[in-house]
Amino acid sequence: MNQTNNIQSKLSLLFEEWCGLVPEKILELPQSGSNRKYYRIQIKNTSAIGVFNSDYKENIAFINFTKQFLESRINVPEIYSENLEENIYLIQDLGNIQLLSWLFSNRTADSFSPKAIDIYKKVIQELVRIQIVAGRNFDYSKCYPYTEFDEKAIQFDLNYFRLNYVDALKLNYNGSKLKSDFDQFSKYLLKADNNYFMFRDFQSRNIMMVNETPFFIDYQGGRKGALQYDLASLLFQAKAQIPENVKLILLEHYIKTASLFIPINKDEFIEFYYAYALIRVLQTLGAYGLRGLIENKSHFIESIPMAISNLAYLKDKVNVLNELNELRQIIDQIINTEIKTNG
Repeated sequence: MNQTNNIQSKLSLLFEEWCGLVPEKILELPQSGSNRKYYRIQIKNTSAIGVFNSDYKENIAFINFTKQFLESRINVPEIYSENLEENIYLIQDLGNIQLLSWLFSNRTADSFSPKAIDIYKKVIQELVRIQIVAGRNFDYSKCYPYTEFDEKAIQFDLNYFRLNYVDALKLNYNGSKLKSDFDQFSKYLLKADNNYFMFRDFQSRNIMMVNETPFFIDYQGGRKGALQYDLASLLFQAKAQIPENVKLILLEHYIKTASLFIPINKDEFIEFYYAYALIRVLQTLGAYGLRGLIENKSHFIESIPMAISNLAYLKDKVNVLNELNELRQIIDQIINTEIKTNG
């Protein structure tokens, strides 16, 4: 029995134990950037998503975080059943409509409709609840691989960008100067208040629309961190192509909403927001470099020009970049280098 059949057999048994019926259909769902395998398991009007993930600690994090979010009434999938010794579990089936696909189907002539803005405002209101309300008494002991977005985690992201994107394109840089810039940038980012839940990959592929209500998935990489990172992840997602004026509307809405729960120094918040947007875009380019330039997966290659557009926008928004000459010249090289997506 090959691995796929073996996984499906185990998930079928777990489904049968949960609902008392043998499933009629097990459909493997498309994989994204992770090694997790997802299956839609069905019989008549009963459906669940079966998950296989060989990373035991990541499974523990997901199950633990889900239970904590549900206690705070956050819209996440219910856990139906689990067998973590076999690295499998069943969760609520939230359907097929990601916020990104919803956005594409509701977009005409590259416009961002008032309805889309309203949906994003709703998502932002829920993000604030995740970060601040759920995050207030959150137990971070099951976080994996990092418990917080600290200097070590930030350096990992910066070097991930360097290895998988800068080196993959053979760009010119001075290694010792770049290391110094990375050190300085890390210390700068950590001056922001970082005592909140950080979703880590808060973007429209991880937001499911259920009757136009947002539900959230793939938060197992969450940790303690700054508020700005998740907001930047949402608004600077390359594929979503949110217009600049809409980004500003949504940034204002976030600050207004978060201010209902905690004091916010608006100018300071915005300064760190752009800096966190920069590290998020750099981390994303690292992912696109690994999955696209190195592994030659077309979906990731296609996203590179949009990420570079974000980089060009941010270059003059991040004040600390004026002190990071080596990083800035690498960014200039990236912006000025034509990325060939068909070779």
